[in-house]
Amino acid sequence: MKKLLFVTALAGLAACSSDGTSSYQRLSGPNVLTDTSFEEVYGWGIDPATLTRERAHSGMYSMRVDPAHEYSMTYSVVIGQMSPRKVKKIKLSAWVFLPSENTKAILGVQIVDPDQGYKEVFGDGVKMETVKEYNKWVQVEKVMELPETLAPTHNLKLFLWRAAAVDPVYVDDVRLTIEE
Repeated sequence: MKKLLFVTALAGLAACSSDGTSSYQRLSGPNVLTDTSFEEVYGWGIDPATLTRERAHSGMYSMRVDPAHEYSMTYSVVIGQMSPRKVKKIKLSAWVFLPSENTKAILGVQIVDPDQGYKEVFGDGVKMETVKEYNKWVQVEKVMELPETLAPTHNLKLFLWRAAAVDPVYVDDVRLTIEE
């Protein structure tokens, strides 16, 4: 009887961890740099105020920026630790929830050179103003070509920037992969 109760409780917890509408499945492998639903935050610098339970595409957490929080937590990795081979292209994908058109945030990728005072050597991202559907989760993607001058010592950073957003912006299920 105790085993049945335990299994039932475990199934109930699993059912509570998702909104039932997401078919998001995590990837793994040598080309996956990060793939998170924010249930785990390995590699992400934590600003607890931007990790929220207000909305989630999958699981219970997402990250949010709003007028009180200019930047979300940041994923950071040294390029040489990402892959043993030279990375030429990356693909950023995520699910975003925008309550209105007043959400001009950017899901940004930045590469900086620590040997030159963290000078930016690359910057790009997904501009939320390109999303035209509101009050629902929408998938966004962008393939980015990296500069030839990329060095193994450079740092890659991934973050959500509020920019000119007036309303909150939510991001979940962020995936960054190496494109062949």
